[in-house]
Amino acid sequence: MRPEKTITRSVVPTGLNRSLVLVLFVLTTVLFGAAVAQADEPLFARLDTDLGSILLVFYPELAPHHVDNFVHLSRTGFYDGTKFHRIVPGFVIQGGDPNSKDADPRNDGLGGPTMTDVLTPDELVLLGQVNEMLAGKGYGGLDGPANLKGEFSKTVKHVRGTLSMARGQDVDSAGSQFFICVAPTAQLDGKYTIFGQVVIGMDVADIIVNAEKNSAAGRDAPRNPVAINKATIIQGVPGLLPAEKAAWDEMSPDLKSAK
Repeated sequence: MRPEKTITRSVVPTGLNRSLVLVLFVLTTVLFGAAVAQADEPLFARLDTDLGSILLVFYPELAPHHVDNFVHLSRTGFYDGTKFHRIVPGFVIQGGDPNSKDADPRNDGLGGPTMTDVLTPDELVLLGQVNEMLAGKGYGGLDGPANLKGEFSKTVKHVRGTLSMARGQDVDSAGSQFFICVAPTAQLDGKYTIFGQVVIGMDVADIIVNAEKNSAAGRDAPRNPVAINKATIIQGVPGLLPAEKAAWDEMSPDLKSAK
């Protein structure tokens, strides 16, 4: 059993001339080539849910693009109002699907971000210029689903509290859906991108995963999905609440980073 989602992938057209290929190369480098800046201070995300908060610490040294993606989506409010749409006791809780914001649970697990969601305003201007060039040549645009390439680790394992990224059958199809392991899940090692760890809030995750299910909406769908009301990015330990800082101080050094 694997955390999965289905996203229709866009196809880059062939037959482009040399100048267009150069523009696309520059665009790709700007959008995806820059890794998350390595900072001395740890980077956190606080997920304020209906049942309490979950504090995550990121592993930018392990999966820089996945961390950058999650941070950007959090800061733009993409995750606010999404729900944990999949619960599997002894395995994972999964969330981050924009489809989960609506009233139909049957489409949960099928959604993800588009290029509009993952780019900055300046990057969107550049993307628009490239799309205009493509349109002038009769091609479709590059503003479809935004899919991340896998950043798999050969050493870091999926343990209780691991923050990892859901994807489709294609290993390079991650978008916005993520999962938190409620137990060690060795079968996922090397196949799904680990990009963080829960610092405090596994008690909240345990309540979520053991909730009553809604079989009419899907095998792993909860009857009353728990919402992420707000996702907040926190740079450095001084920004933590007292209980969060205490949990951070007590956390195993092996889980504080993936170095």
